[in-house]
Amino acid sequence: MTPARGRPMDRRLRVRGWLRTQTPLHVGGIALDPAEALPVAVDGQDRVYVPGTSLAGALRTWMRGAHPETDTLDDLWGFIRDGEPDSGQASRIIVRDAIITASTSTDGDGIPNDRLGSRMLPVVHGVGIDRVTGAAASGFLYARTVVPPGRYLSFEVDVETTEADLDRDRARLHALLSALKSEEIGLGAANGKGLGIVTLLPSPLDVHEHDFTGRAGLLAFLGGEPEVFDETKVNAGAADLPARRELVTVQLRWRPDAPVMVRAAGEGATIKTLPLTTEIGPDALTLTLSGSSIKGALRTHAEFIERTARGLDAPHPPMQDGARDVVAARHHAEAFLDQLDGLDAVRMLFGAARREPDGDASGHPRGRGAVTVHECVSETTVPADVWDLVVNGAPNGNGDADGGGNSGGDGARPALPPAVRDALAARGLDQADHVAIDRWTGGAAEHLLFSVLEPHGVRWEPIRLTVDLTRLGDDRDVALALLLLVLRDLEQRRVPLGGMVNRGFGDVTITGIEFSGNGWTPGTALADALRNDRLAAAWREYVGSPR
Repeated sequence: MTPARGRPMDRRLRVRGWLRTQTPLHVGGIALDPAEALPVAVDGQDRVYVPGTSLAGALRTWMRGAHPETDTLDDLWGFIRDGEPDSGQASRIIVRDAIITASTSTDGDGIPNDRLGSRMLPVVHGVGIDRVTGAAASGFLYARTVVPPGRYLSFEVDVETTEADLDRDRARLHALLSALKSEEIGLGAANGKGLGIVTLLPSPLDVHEHDFTGRAGLLAFLGGEPEVFDETKVNAGAADLPARRELVTVQLRWRPDAPVMVRAAGEGATIKTLPLTTEIGPDALTLTLSGSSIKGALRTHAEFIERTARGLDAPHPPMQDGARDVVAARHHAEAFLDQLDGLDAVRMLFGAARREPDGDASGHPRGRGAVTVHECVSETTVPADVWDLVVNGAPNGNGDADGGGNSGGDGARPALPPAVRDALAARGLDQADHVAIDRWTGGAAEHLLFSVLEPHGVRWEPIRLTVDLTRLGDDRDVALALLLLVLRDLEQRRVPLGGMVNRGFGDVTITGIEFSGNGWTPGTALADALRNDRLAAAWREYVGSPR
């Protein structure tokens, strides 16, 4: 008998299913213009997709758990030794590119039908806020194209195995699928701001085991009737995975006392300022407090607490340089980074910016922060057709959107149709108008009439935070103490959320804060967490030590 050549494979575990985006997803592509929003990745057929390398990296990172440098999984995921290009082995896991679609329908060959077009995807924006001036920091405007929630990623994974490794590989695949079903694995960029959360759909999901050791298994595979992978017979203890990362989860139940919203980037045809929304399907949208907005509010207050406790002032940006001077803009940017990097406990929680393209994040060993702030969406939904009229205006007699040109020569916006106004009011949203006052005449200033769609009676889901204690290492007590102080002040209504907080927006009432992890039983209240003597002692030692 001729001996087998190549990598040994007695059996193959094959997964075919779909991942659904629970929050916006961004996997970066090639940007042609640095002034435009960061694009998403597209393949050679202009289909939006997640490259198999990116998906495999996320899966491998999860499997490594609390030990990212472990070699326990090298036999499964492959490896190569530094300085030895001919060493190592290829991965036994094959992860295919994930095509992103609007539905799970496929043609007769299993190719997705409703592929997503990159030109129709929304863009999310963000800006850094200078800690001294309170205005936008120079050089810190962000824009990235995202895949909305409710879209689907084709998920195709093969695990090549042998009889000796079969039980262990079955258990590892079972653990991986369970993690995907429970939304433990994030994809793409900005996971710390709530982007990239996906879940594995229970149906359609096919998990098969191909047996290549005998005639019966080969015929079953060729006939399209392979053995079904039975998860109930998996020995979970055989997975031999590294220790899992230690996490603390925080859930904040809240209600708005004033309009709470993040301003959308674009203006509406009938109302100038609109709240940020997220599509949850073809027929409905939800209002959204982005994870970056909530995280920014928490970080700003954490800086306030640490600077107060340690007696430190934020570095002032240069004020005398000309606004158009490139060097001046760079100095402003450096001053802003200095404001972010001067506080160790804040950096432990929220991360540090990278100063050089190929360098470490400000010399800080952690780089990315330990806190993940998930997006918070409203329980109240708005019909897509109603929102389309708000954004684009009602069609005129020619069938075109009425974007304001039918209201006379003064540039005024058209009135919101009564039916649309009533539909919004029933969901807790109302138009509010205000005008600038001329300082000389005391009357209304010309062309300075503003309108905002204010969410007064909108119901919101809880705010969710996740703290990676493994990432914090020996500094976990100091970082957790600071987080508890921030949440205490949030509960005492000292921290507004969202935008336009200087105009009366953003006031919230926290009706409950619950913790789980770090020795806290699920449902532990904030008052009980604050009684932790170990955290209090660590914080006192930290603020009293010279740094």
